[in-house]
Amino acid sequence: MKRILVGFLTIVFMVCLQGPIMAAQPKPGYSVVTGKEDPSVDVIAVQKAVDRGGSVELKGNFDFGKDGNVIISKDVNIFGETDAQGAPVTKIQGGFWTFQSKLPEQLPPPAPGPKISILGIHFDGALWCPINLTYCSGANIVGNKITNVRPIPSKRPIFGKMGLSRQKGIAISGHQMKPGEKPKHIPEAITGILSISDNEIDLTNEIPEKTMAQGVFVLGSTGATVKITGNSIMNCSLNSIEALDNYNVEDGNGIVIIKDNRIITSSVGVPVPSPSTPNGILVAWFLDLTGASDPVRRDKVIVVDNQIETRGETSSAITVISDEAVIASNDIRLKGGPKAKAIVQLSSDGVIADNKIEGSGFCGVMVTPFKHLKGNRNTLVGNDFNLFHPTAANVLLQSSDNVVMGKCGKVIDKAQGNQILK
Repeated sequence: MKRILVGFLTIVFMVCLQGPIMAAQPKPGYSVVTGKEDPSVDVIAVQKAVDRGGSVELKGNFDFGKDGNVIISKDVNIFGETDAQGAPVTKIQGGFWTFQSKLPEQLPPPAPGPKISILGIHFDGALWCPINLTYCSGANIVGNKITNVRPIPSKRPIFGKMGLSRQKGIAISGHQMKPGEKPKHIPEAITGILSISDNEIDLTNEIPEKTMAQGVFVLGSTGATVKITGNSIMNCSLNSIEALDNYNVEDGNGIVIIKDNRIITSSVGVPVPSPSTPNGILVAWFLDLTGASDPVRRDKVIVVDNQIETRGETSSAITVISDEAVIASNDIRLKGGPKAKAIVQLSSDGVIADNKIEGSGFCGVMVTPFKHLKGNRNTLVGNDFNLFHPTAANVLLQSSDNVVMGKCGKVIDKAQGNQILK
């Protein structure tokens, strides 16, 4: 009996000793990686942790060299250290598509893509784009800082022009891009909830007139909830926020919400695909313009409560090419030149309400047809032009059956059936 009791007490004692040791070990599905500021070590260490999936905490400073790249293929939550104010402390220097998810070989994908979170990391000096996702069933890109992105020269013409470069902050694209072929939408490549929030992006570059710079770029999602909110985006020479050709699904879940972002454009823009750059927000069907007026394919569009300062001579703060969009309560300042425009509506059945427009430019709101799109039956109500000085008019109507309500100042009506109710 005594031997049994001694043996039992020994086991209990050993378990008690092991308790703190076991508690100090990483939890299953949780990895911690500390940067060594060495590309030959850092890229491999982060890739191994990401391959395990789960939560990956990055500490310190990492160096990914000129073209270091981590491929995400599993559900993963990658996060860095932050200071008391929530600003990123963890830093990744360099890299080329620093974090990337790839389309599977079998298309359309046989299964949903990974769920990806990237939080609280300072990306500095990446080539082309530090976060590039082409396959995911949800993304949470929050609280990151992106600086000194290196533009990559294009080897092929862009919209027929050579000598241009590309530069992006955060890119999520459900299209397959093959050299020499038109981009092809891949159904179900990008799905779920896509939240791009509270990131700080500065795309300053030395050749803005030759650089296709896009701060946040979302293309070709399928039935996704796209939320682009609370970001600070500066010095883009093309469009600060682009949400293009995002598809609805049968149950009508697809929606794009662009809210509470703070945007200051560059002073000089790249004149491609249009000379009217640099711009703030573009929400549109672009690769397949027919989707803009198709209630089955197009998603809902809401652009509200953004602060936008344009500095280019031909800038537009908000451009919409999608029917039934809501553009409301945005604070817009035009500081570029006499050809700048605050809001450009190229589609129909939209609501443009309670926006505040200041500064000077060609016009505050322009409603006009575009190719097969009519630009009809839009409602403009309660917009504030008190501090705006137009070279043409506060409101320019070049399409029919629109309604303008409120103290809107000078209105130029070049079409038929419009109602001006002052």
